[in-house]
Amino acid sequence: MGEKYVLGCDFGTLSLRVLLVRLNDGYITAESVFEYPDGDISDELPGIGVKLEGRGWALQNPQDYLTAIYHCIPKVLMDSGIDREDVLAIGIDVTSCTILPIDANGAPLCNNQHFAGRPHAWAKLWKNHTANEEADWITRCVQKGGLDILDNCGGSASSEWFFPKVLEVLRKDPEIYNTAYTFIEAGDFIVYHLTGNMVRSSCMAVAKAFYDVDKRSFPSPDFFKSLDPRLENVISEKHMECVIPVGSVAGVLTESMAAKLGLCACIPVCAAMIDGGAALVGAGMTGPGEMVISLGTSGTNMMLSETNEAVPGTVGLYKDGVLPGLYLYDAGQSAVGDIYDWFCENFVPEAYAANAKANGESVFSYIDKCAEKVGIGSGGVMALDWFNGNRSILRNLNLTGMLAGLTLSTKPEEVYRALIESTAFGNRVIVEQFEKYGKNICRLHVSGGLSQNKLVMWIFTNVLNRKLYVTNTKNAAALACAIIASVAAGVYSNYQAAVEKMVRLPSICWDPEPDAVKKYDRLYALYRRFHDEMGEKPDSPILELQKFATGYKGDS
Repeated sequence: MGEKYVLGCDFGTLSLRVLLVRLNDGYITAESVFEYPDGDISDELPGIGVKLEGRGWALQNPQDYLTAIYHCIPKVLMDSGIDREDVLAIGIDVTSCTILPIDANGAPLCNNQHFAGRPHAWAKLWKNHTANEEADWITRCVQKGGLDILDNCGGSASSEWFFPKVLEVLRKDPEIYNTAYTFIEAGDFIVYHLTGNMVRSSCMAVAKAFYDVDKRSFPSPDFFKSLDPRLENVISEKHMECVIPVGSVAGVLTESMAAKLGLCACIPVCAAMIDGGAALVGAGMTGPGEMVISLGTSGTNMMLSETNEAVPGTVGLYKDGVLPGLYLYDAGQSAVGDIYDWFCENFVPEAYAANAKANGESVFSYIDKCAEKVGIGSGGVMALDWFNGNRSILRNLNLTGMLAGLTLSTKPEEVYRALIESTAFGNRVIVEQFEKYGKNICRLHVSGGLSQNKLVMWIFTNVLNRKLYVTNTKNAAALACAIIASVAAGVYSNYQAAVEKMVRLPSICWDPEPDAVKKYDRLYALYRRFHDEMGEKPDSPILELQKFATGYKGDS
């Protein structure tokens, strides 16, 4: 019998990456990346010209997911030259919580001409923050009812989660709510189109939709009624009952999809995973003690645990969150690479862009090189990294970013470097919180696109004052999908056996430099003063300014 393969598909915020992975040793035989044509929609609905009113929008065109997979899977098959019969299974991970309303045939409502110009008909990305008031309302209802629904979720709901987004649709565009056959996570939407089975992954239901994996149920109708009487029977009315375990087979590839992708029909397709948690498995972890920091558009800090001991301020602790029988600690930052991109797209002078073009490089690469020459402390500039709110440890998505220390002599590269330093400082807050509450981190792994950036890695290493091990594949999440698929296909009997065969130990390790560590320790102490003053106090000037700018009332 010849070599056999599995496909790992990582649906990120801006693109899909597909890996064709050899089963006997984890070798990446071929890979393909496809950027979503409509990307992150935050200003205007594409092709329609409808402006998005207000702040916090982050939408997507769900057709982009299908277009991407139609491109990437045939390409890796063509590039590798393997026979389609040698691909045994498909695993996928997706950003979460990204949800969309669909009809009974699985078609997104934004495809319906009647709804195309209405933003609530589109897919809402994980980082869509227009449901802050709904999240606050859910938190108050839980507290008023004395419920334990949020006990493992940091005590408060987030606008990034499933039911705050659903409640927002009900309140702001009830026709869309009433028309929708269901609301579905993007990962489950993709699985449906691959298999024809409308099932939900417990991985995402536990982490983002209040699902209790032990009871195998969502909260009671009385709870949903307390949020809004129209939501009382949302689980049954919107066909959300079928939740399947993480790592299980969601179905088999349909004949029609197999023809489009160039694969054999009836190969297993696994239930979708959350991308941040998947990175743990792709880094080789199947047990507690090690943390993965995934650095991309946002940042995630993930650990596995055998016991249920919450760390205050983290996003949550979820049983079966990524592997059966283990708890997943979920923490992280709502923006990392997004902050760097924001600066490059909006504040790099024309002269810098011209120099970059003359050098045959991107603006991002050029400003990166300029920032390497700036000393530690960015010429006296300091930033708070809350440009998309604070996911951990303050858990307040209403917080906004800040720059301090600007003068008429401040250079763009000093601001840019200060932004990178701020994201490293923010991550140190998270790591210290885990250690404060008794979670010994014996090793830190880093994955994601920014793990390949030398300046980012040097700053993070010295701010954290820890050895950082870079995963051997820059897309550990996609590799994890392949590993999960290998078990689903019956090639390996368990995840530990699959990891031992398919994951190579990190070949790159970043070591902290004592002089840099001392300087960053001093700066971190100053960052913490800004952090605590601006983030922890109810009358924080940043929060008051945000309320003034948005008209946010914090009530319903």
